[in-house]
Amino acid sequence: MDAWIDFTNAPHVHYFSQLINKFEKEGIEYIITLRDFKNLENIVNLYNYTSKPILIGKHGGTTEEKLINSTERIIGLTKVIKDNKPKVAIAKHSVELPRVAFGLGIPSIFTVDNEYAEAQNRLTMPLVNDLIVPEGINKTMLRKQGGRDFISFNGTCEVANINSRLNGIIPINKNIVNELNLNPEMPIIIMRSCPNSSYCNGNGDIIPKIIEKLNKKIDCNIVAFSRTDAQKEKYKSLNAVVPHSIDAISLIYHADAMIGAGGTMNRESAVMGIPTVSCYPQNILGVDTYLMKKNLMIHTKSIDKIVKYVIDNIGKKNKMPKLEDPTNLIFEKICEYL
Repeated sequence: MDAWIDFTNAPHVHYFSQLINKFEKEGIEYIITLRDFKNLENIVNLYNYTSKPILIGKHGGTTEEKLINSTERIIGLTKVIKDNKPKVAIAKHSVELPRVAFGLGIPSIFTVDNEYAEAQNRLTMPLVNDLIVPEGINKTMLRKQGGRDFISFNGTCEVANINSRLNGIIPINKNIVNELNLNPEMPIIIMRSCPNSSYCNGNGDIIPKIIEKLNKKIDCNIVAFSRTDAQKEKYKSLNAVVPHSIDAISLIYHADAMIGAGGTMNRESAVMGIPTVSCYPQNILGVDTYLMKKNLMIHTKSIDKIVKYVIDNIGKKNKMPKLEDPTNLIFEKICEYL
């Protein structure tokens, strides 16, 4: 086996899809592993890879569950990988891959784009051979967490996510507006709640207040992505469309604005030139600051400022910025090991 890739979160699938496409074109043998986490398996199956992905382990909720499940996953991965004997291992923020690869003597190529994920970073970065990071990340923080010998690219990981779709590996769904029964005559505004709503603005989830104020100001389609059942019911009560599991990148492609308290969807939106407001409630990541400096995204937790920005920028999509896609860089490093 030439290469091993581990998926632990949904955006990783889009991020590595162009790389896997290169593998298949060049005849590079590969194995994919993934864990049971939200809709990760469904997204992996969309790509119909030649090598059938192997499901090993699951996500944990509490600290105790994370520790137990990660330990069990390391055992499961070790059993599979020792038999396949890959020449190189590749992942983005997977806690288990660097530890298994290091233990089995397999060189690893790792991507990190969150300097505040301290626990994951300390468990992984000291063990990897090549550490690929976006230019905007705080490398001083990463060094304190065990990072070294950084290989930087002038963009964000979301550039690869978007290119995987725009380059046709899976085409953008042009019918998604109709599938969600949205009014094509009105602007489409997407919203995403924060990872832990109690952190948002210090007063819980602010998305409902944004929906209420926007509905008073303009006629628009609001599509709100929830993280809990309570959020789902609240958004629905405000006449927002709440998708269960959909092609978010295709929806962003058709959007007029994005308001998010998370990270990945905001950056995917900004990379596609959609007017984007981050209301992320914790420390702002270096990759977000990078996009803000390029005037591709703003950050505010003020509901009035969020609503004003969206209204002022409806119909003002930016031209897609020229940012570096890390795929070729990763592929070159892999070929060095092969």
